[in-house]
Formats: sequence, C-alpha cells, structure tokens
Amino acid sequence: MTISWTSLRPVGLDFIETAEQVYRVEKTLRANRALVWRAFADPASWQHWFPGVQEASYGDSVEPFGAGTFRESLVAGERYHETMVCWEEEVRWGYCIDRATLPLAKAQLEINEFEDCDGGTRVRWILATDPLQGLGYMAEGTPFGTFLDELFGEAMQALDVFIAAGGPA
Repeated sequence: MTISWTSLRPVGLDFIETAEQVYRVEKTLRANRALVWRAFADPASWQHWFPGVQEASYGDSVEPFGAGTFRESLVAGERYHETMVCWEEEVRWGYCIDRATLPLAKAQLEINEFEDCDGGTRVRWILATDPLQGLGYMAEGTPFGTFLDELFGEAMQALDVFIAAGGPA
C-alpha cells in the first residue's frame, strides 16, 4: 500500500508570533517535573497516555536526541513526520510537523513547557497553526480550543496515572 504524504511549510519557534491561530492550554499533574519530562521525551510511552497515539519513535535518529531530531508518529491511523525544534530538558520540548498523511494545516508547531507547581508539574501545550480549512471548530460545533483543552486534560490525567504506575521505564 502506498502512503500519500502532504508536506507542511517548515517553521521555527518564532511561528508562535506569526501563526494564524495559536492555542494555549495547561494542566497541573501530581507527578514531578523530571518524570513528566521523561514521559514526553520517550516517544514509546505516548501510546500509554495520549489519546489516539498508536505509536511514536525517533526513527533512525541516534542519541543524544535534541533540536533537529526526527520524530514519527501514528495517531488515529494517520502518520506524521516531525522535526524537534526545541529540547530543553525539563523545561521545553516541541516539534514542527514536516509532513502528514492527513494534514490539518499548512504549517504547525507544537510546544510543551514544564514548570514546578504545588509539588507537581504544570504543563502548557502551545499549538500554533496556519490551518487548512478553519480549524476553529470540530465536529458538532465544538470550538477547537475547547477540544484541545479536553484532549489535553484527558492526556494529562492519563499521564499522571501512567507515571504513578511506574512508567516510563
């Protein structure tokens, strides 16, 4: 079976300032920042806590991983190739999407920021996008920002449970 890819425009961290749409959601976890960081940086763990992620890896990239590292994922049956644009251990981790089998945007950048908060960790997800067709609403009229907040809430709750159960290795 041939996979049909669509390339997205490459962007850097400054895209947060110029994107057509920027969404910011944050949640606080009970787990400490080092463990939360480890789960984000370990692509194999994502399938255990982020809804829809079936698999993820750094492909043929070799350690040490960091900015410039290639990442690939399979999410809800769709494939994504990404390039890490920031990798500041326990502080900030993010990527731009290079190409996708079902692109939602002409360009997309996702950043996660981590900070200590009340004995746990506050995680902020920033999604900057130049959407293809008005990414403002999801199915049944749900605003995209509300959808992201609910998705991230579910993911962070599952991540807290995953970490409490001993993952990632």
